[in-house]
Amino acid sequence: MQTMQLTHFFLTASLLIALNAEAASQGLPPVHVFAQLEGTWQGSFVGYDEHGKELYRLRVKQVYRTINPATQKVEIEDFMPDGTKITGVGENTASRGLDGSWRLRCRVVKSNGDQVEHEGQIVKGPDGDEQILWCTNKPDRTELFRERVHKQGRATIYLIDGVGRYGGRLILMSGSYRRQ
Repeated sequence: MQTMQLTHFFLTASLLIALNAEAASQGLPPVHVFAQLEGTWQGSFVGYDEHGKELYRLRVKQVYRTINPATQKVEIEDFMPDGTKITGVGENTASRGLDGSWRLRCRVVKSNGDQVEHEGQIVKGPDGDEQILWCTNKPDRTELFRERVHKQGRATIYLIDGVGRYGGRLILMSGSYRRQ
């Protein structure tokens, strides 16, 4: 996982420097890197095991709101298959490092006691569009997520694809939400 993170770092270093220069020249606050997420989203989030068997399918509502030049607040409602609702509150923060690169963080605390903390970076996707890549590498939790927003007809879609290792269990995850 560290080799993959290092590879992503080197591949995106020039992109991050270019984005920093563009943002600085336009006078945009750091939080602008999360602007595409702003608003209310609803959809499904699905997890699969290493054999492709569906493990869970959640209905999700997420609300993103910019609260200052460096921070975007997120409020989450996950509706489990049995009808249980798990809520979460967190924030995405953005700042520039001394080298001009972005320092992105995502922190979420959920009502079931789960706490998530990701480090992120801006990457170019296969079609050249900006995407956010979130990583967590802890002994009991390793995650790598790619998030992007695009237009599909008249709808705006927020997509998440990722993989996580929780203890010894590998899970492939995918989310698709529509802007409300």
